[in-house]
Amino acid sequence: MDTLSRQESQPWRFVYRLPLLLVHLVILLPFALLAFLPWIRNLPAGAHDLQTQAHRLWCAIMLRICGVSVARSGQPLPEGPAMIVANHISWLDILLIHAIYPARFVAKAQIRRWPLVGVLAVIAGTIFIERGNSSSRNRVTRRIAACLRRGEKVVVFPEGGINPAPGVGRFHGRLFAAAIRTGAPAVPVAIKYAREQDLHDLVVFGPGQNFILNLLGIMSRRPFHGHVRIGESIPGVAASRNDLAGQCRKAVSKMYEY
Repeated sequence: MDTLSRQESQPWRFVYRLPLLLVHLVILLPFALLAFLPWIRNLPAGAHDLQTQAHRLWCAIMLRICGVSVARSGQPLPEGPAMIVANHISWLDILLIHAIYPARFVAKAQIRRWPLVGVLAVIAGTIFIERGNSSSRNRVTRRIAACLRRGEKVVVFPEGGINPAPGVGRFHGRLFAAAIRTGAPAVPVAIKYAREQDLHDLVVFGPGQNFILNLLGIMSRRPFHGHVRIGESIPGVAASRNDLAGQCRKAVSKMYEY
């Protein structure tokens, strides 16, 4: 454990965070899942339907239990279909975006096997992709396009995985084909964890670290902000998928460094 990690670790926070997590999973989670039932999920609940509001609230509370407060800035999400394109740092990224507006995510197939998280991902309609598998990639691209045609918002992490170093990595262009085929806009989103400084190294998976260890590590930290900066929509009419990926990466990088 490096010096910064030792300074950040405050195990006494488990005294209240672990009981809150237990209550959140055992009591509040079943209530949130009830909102996904077909006969009640579309009931009005303020500005959105019951499923959307329950989903947002559950994710926001989970973040607070972990010591993360959502700091949103930039543009509002556009109405209608959109491909939300974000850099990827941690599993917290999914909760951050869901706390703002629940959307369908594209995620690596391994997440399906994670304890509890995998089940929740399936219920939330996650599209799973097998890395390095061209047939899986083509199938996922078709599914994204179908979702966009239905008016949905789909979130992709085009770096192809969690970026181990601070900053924004290369954006792979393959999945951008869905936006070009449907004409849906791509919405660049920059995610960053910070307090007085960038906390990338404290939330990213360490060498040999699994989900449970990463969760416990985050829960032992002092509270910090999860910044979500939403950029201007980029029309999905680029000359090529790589061109659209390049435009999105440039926008996300600029917001990340802001």
